[in-house]
Amino acid sequence: MVLRIRLARFGTKRAPVYNIVLAQAKSARGKKPIEVLGTYDPIPRLPLATPDTPEYLPDGTKFVPRRYKDIKLDTSRTKYWLGVGAQPTEPVVKLLSMIGLIEPKPSSPLPRTTQQQQQQQQQQQQQQQQQQQQQRETSSTSTSTSTSPAESIPTQQRQQKPTTATA
Repeated sequence: MVLRIRLARFGTKRAPVYNIVLAQAKSARGKKPIEVLGTYDPIPRLPLATPDTPEYLPDGTKFVPRRYKDIKLDTSRTKYWLGVGAQPTEPVVKLLSMIGLIEPKPSSPLPRTTQQQQQQQQQQQQQQQQQQQQQRETSSTSTSTSTSPAESIPTQQRQQKPTTATA
């Protein structure tokens, strides 16, 4: 029995609220879960004003509270289920890493464009290696058939005569 920690959608149309639930992997999203671990509100909301909330900042600008997405979670039960072997889904992994319960996954794989670029670079390198091997083979065959010592030296190793410029 594979257990998953995943999101179950509730709320109204265009105003979703998700329960963070523990359920069997093959059960439907809306089916009754084994346990409800918390809630997640993905719509950014303004915090409620308190008597301590300043109207203006010390530098004289108006205080604008920062919007936040509400995540409420029973951390002890979540830690327990993760320890038992429950597997969180990708959205839940992001939420749990924001809270600090698990370490975030390494960055996602490279986009296709960069993968294609890497493949093209590898193909170009392979072609260059093949060309170099062909040049070596042709130079080795030409050295065995040639009799003059100047021809047996590869062109890269030959010393070029210094050129003098006259004005």
